[in-house]
Amino acid sequence: MEEEPELFGSVDQHIDEGQIQPFFEERIQKIVKTNDKPVKGKVILHFDYLRFSNGNYYQFDPEKTAVLARWSLPHYCDLPVISKREIADSCQKGDSKQYLETACSLLAPYDDHPAFGDQAFRDRLFKDIPLFIEAIDTVDALFEQEKISAVIVGTAEDIYSRVLALMCQRKGAVSICLQHGALMGDEAFIPVFTTYQAVFGAYEAEWFIRKGCKPEQILVTGHPRFDQIFNRTPMDMSIFYRKLAFQPTKKIVLIATQPFSEDFYSGVLQGLSDQKQLQIIIKPHPWEIGKNKLDLYHEAAKKHKACRVIKKELELYDLLPYADAAVTQTSTVGLEAMLFQKPVLIGKSSGNRSYPYYESLGDFMFDQPDELVHTLVEVLRSPDVHQKAEEARLAFIAANYPVAESTNALFAELKAKTGVDYRREDTE
Repeated sequence: MEEEPELFGSVDQHIDEGQIQPFFEERIQKIVKTNDKPVKGKVILHFDYLRFSNGNYYQFDPEKTAVLARWSLPHYCDLPVISKREIADSCQKGDSKQYLETACSLLAPYDDHPAFGDQAFRDRLFKDIPLFIEAIDTVDALFEQEKISAVIVGTAEDIYSRVLALMCQRKGAVSICLQHGALMGDEAFIPVFTTYQAVFGAYEAEWFIRKGCKPEQILVTGHPRFDQIFNRTPMDMSIFYRKLAFQPTKKIVLIATQPFSEDFYSGVLQGLSDQKQLQIIIKPHPWEIGKNKLDLYHEAAKKHKACRVIKKELELYDLLPYADAAVTQTSTVGLEAMLFQKPVLIGKSSGNRSYPYYESLGDFMFDQPDELVHTLVEVLRSPDVHQKAEEARLAFIAANYPVAESTNALFAELKAKTGVDYRREDTE
């Protein structure tokens, strides 16, 4: 796009980033409302991509809450479950044929367009249209079946989350989208479909406002799954050291890897290979584990006696309490490690995209792996350098994750927006 600015039309026709959300809002406002007054009903937790811990679910009042899921169970974490599949099978179904025909006619003049004329794009659209219709019918039936005042989704990337948000607009209910991960790609977060967008902190709030969101749309709540960092009891220390065959007297570095960054992580691991005073935990990205792209890490473990590749044997939150420092690139593990009060060193990602999320760490963000390794060793060796890393961490958290009890913040926002307290009484 940057190299060929005329690819999608003349530059003067491109939408400024500040117009992205307003452009979308104009269309949302055209949805005809059926109930302008919010009802005093349930909150629906859309299970897909919500990423709640069990402890998060247990804090919701079962009398005022339901979990919407693909699967069918009587209850999940004491909350009643509503099955999307069961509603879809029983509700009245619309015919997608007319919509497929309309889509074909709309796309017909654009056979030579680089996006709309692309056959893969068209195949995906035509495949998705029946799914859209099913989701609309299902969610419409859900709102007829239940008295709903609020819906919480974990992302607005999937069909059902988008339909739930738009149906809330139609029915006069409140919808909140949580921030499912570090804000690294525009397409995963914008446009905002829900009434409100919950964010980690100032960085994301400013980002959404630049994209045209109104400040009152943004709720700084953090994410409930991170509450575990502050209240979860970690694995017993003796068990941790025994499982990893580590020595309590030596420092531990946790490296959270990212796909397609072999050169960077190779450089870091090579630089640490002769640092025998350190113990290293490599935590591969789930994508790398799924694709078995682990050769680089296993080779590093062979070169360093105290290096362990941990896939799923131990939870991240059992590792971070005992790490002395963490290294990553764009992963939320960087944020999580800082919430665990650990110094974090960030490697800049290569490629065309810029990811400035961690740039406020200043001297603890690096272009070159050898520079990172040098500073890492100094952080663990020198009290003065460690203190500088701590100051950078504190400043980052103060701005970018100021809410330590996210679930409480979410309950407070729900009560303010709906007038209903959804907290389970015995969790006060």
